[in-house]
Order: sequence, then C-alpha cells, then structure tokens
Amino acid sequence: MTETSDSALRRPSTLEQLIQLDESGGLSVDDVRNAAEQLGVAEQQVQQWLTSNRAQRATVTGTVVPESATRKMGYREAELPTWIPEVTMTTGDEVVTRIPDSDVPTFRADAFRGLTSEEFARIDTSYAEGIDATCRWFALRTGRPCLHHAHPGTTTGPGTQYGSAGYSWDPSQSQALPGLPEAGNTGDRREILGLYRFLGDLVCDSPGRGHTIARLRGAQAGFLLHGMRLDLPADLNYSVGPGLTTERIDDATVQRIRARTTNPVDAAALATVLCTGATMVELGCVPCTAMTPDALIFTGPIGLGRAADVYVWVVPPPVRRLLQDARAYQEAHSGFGSKLFAGAIGGGSGRLRRTAARCEVAVPDLYHWHHSWIRRTGLLRGATQPEHVRNTDLLFALRLCSDPGPARGR
Repeated sequence: MTETSDSALRRPSTLEQLIQLDESGGLSVDDVRNAAEQLGVAEQQVQQWLTSNRAQRATVTGTVVPESATRKMGYREAELPTWIPEVTMTTGDEVVTRIPDSDVPTFRADAFRGLTSEEFARIDTSYAEGIDATCRWFALRTGRPCLHHAHPGTTTGPGTQYGSAGYSWDPSQSQALPGLPEAGNTGDRREILGLYRFLGDLVCDSPGRGHTIARLRGAQAGFLLHGMRLDLPADLNYSVGPGLTTERIDDATVQRIRARTTNPVDAAALATVLCTGATMVELGCVPCTAMTPDALIFTGPIGLGRAADVYVWVVPPPVRRLLQDARAYQEAHSGFGSKLFAGAIGGGSGRLRRTAARCEVAVPDLYHWHHSWIRRTGLLRGATQPEHVRNTDLLFALRLCSDPGPARGR
C-alpha cells in the first residue's frame, strides 16, 4: 500500500488558497469576492486579513508546521480569525463627535470601550431613544404591550391593516397615491411603507449624523428584542440621506422662511429640500396628491418597478404646515392634479437657490432617493450572524447587562 503524505490528504482552506494566489501574484478581485461569499464575511474583512498576512510574511521567517492529519473529536472552541480588525471611529456631529463603525451586535460595546465616559453617555442617550421608539412602534402597530418599554402607548384605531410584521398602512391612502404597485403586492407595500415611515420619523428631527447613527443602531437593537433583524447598509457611517446629509429644520428656521418668502410654494420647496436632500428632478415630480399627514409618498421620476421603489419622505412637524399651505395654493391656482412645487424651482434650480439665499439657509448636498440609506434598508428573514460576536457584547447591545467586559477578539 502506498503511503500518502499529510499535505496530499488535506485540501487547502479557502484562506490558504487566497494566500497561494497572493504569493504567486495571481490574486484577482473575483477571487476575493468569491472567498468572501464562501466565508460569509464582507470583502473588506478578507482584504484586511490579506493585508495582515502580507505584513506577517514580511517580518516573520521560518517554516510553517502543517496541521496534523487527525483531529481530536469532541467539543471545541469556535475557530476564530487570527486577525482582529480594529474598530474605526468616524466623525459624528457637534455633540456626538465620534461613532464606532460597527454593526448593532458590537456597536454599543465598541462605544463603551473606545469613547470617554462623557462621549459614551451622549451616544447612549440617542441609542436608548432608538430602542424606546422601536418598542413604542411595535406596541402601537400590533396593539400588544411591549415588555421592553415602560410606556407601551395606545392600541391602534379602527380602519388600520397590518402586514405580517405589524407595519401599519392606511388602505385609504392607496387611492390618493397614483402609480403604486399592483394589488397583488399589497402585503409588501404595507410592510415597506410602514418601515420607511418609521425610520424616517425616527431621524427627521435628528440634530446630526452622530445622533442619527446612534438612534438607528438602537432601533436595530429594538428589532432584535422583538425577534426581528433590521438590516442597515454596511457603510451606514458613510451613507447619505435623511439625518446624515440633510439639515435640521426647526420652528425658528420655518418662521424665517415664512417671513422672507411671499409665495407658500417657495417656502415649502425650500424647507423640503433642507430636510430631505432631494434632487431638483425629484422635487419637480412630487404631485399634490403625495401629501399624507406625516410624509410625502409618491412614485419617483424613474418609475416604479416594485414596492420598495416608492418614495417616502417623512418631514418634521414644523414643515408639515408649509406643505399644507403649498398644496392649498396650487389647488387654488393650478388645479388638484398639479405638481406640489411647480414654479418654485426654476431653471437650473435658480429660483430655489435664490430663495435659500434670501432666507439665509444653506442648501445641503443633494442625493437621489435610491442612494439614500432608507431605500437600502430592509428586514432580513432567516439571516444568520456573519461574524463571531461575544455574548456579553450582544447582551450589552440589547441593554441586558451593564458591562461588556474588556476588548478581545470578536
């Protein structure tokens, strides 16, 4: 019988194959992408691992001892990556100045370990707001008390329907919103619109990027407490959209806009741009019928392929009265079917920008709705955690323990 070596019996792991390709100069982008999919991690993590491995090869010499051909059977600890990516802190706002670039399982623990006590207290206040708002929302939408919140709120009134996850949608609105998906997608529409409206309302009065991200991570923790996983963009700390790249608008700003404009449509268009960051093309497509008590809901300029493509711009309370006045003005002058902001934008957005200059407000950077973090958010069904997370970190994220412990490999 021919004796076979250990190296011939053992198939190289996915990471070992990457090392071989990297050392030979044959590593491609597709190789990294395929490896990330097989391992269930982000491509960035694979790139970090390769970078770390190259550094080790440059400084460490000697032979690699091959793994034994046999393994001891039985219980063993999970095999964790040999590299520990450092937690990156990104810029927040004037109050919440630094934010961990972490997902919800470790976000609060990373903030606790990486920030000063004062910084952590500020970020944790916004984080708790996200949890509390989520628990109140579940209680309101399901009509069931929430055990995680001391004040569950009231039950819903008559005439409200619910999706499988309890997202409220008033069926009477469907007649007022032209071009919404077909009736066969009623369930998806109900869930998606309810989720978008909740998230928009959660951040519409946020004073800055740091608060917004902390509230959203808190909302994720609230969903986990209710047995659901809210999936936010992997690059949330660098994303665009409401609460991240928009301007906070309060009563004082609205009063100044009212005082310095003679046309209610001009006032409403400017206020909407400030709190939504909408492009001028999108702004020009908003019909008067898009108005709901708390938001503008309509089909955008690129059409509607599925329920998730519906635009949902939740506006803060100070702006809602401006929108009502603009609608009344347009209906009196142009008819019910007119565009809500017709005449307020101007060629090359010149009129709107002159209005902004007159009101002494800065127009924020403008981004298409489909690039917004809200449009890229969803609920995952049957998803598993792609990386190892310490139990104490996760318990700390859910506010079920008081200390996550010292930092170590996740």
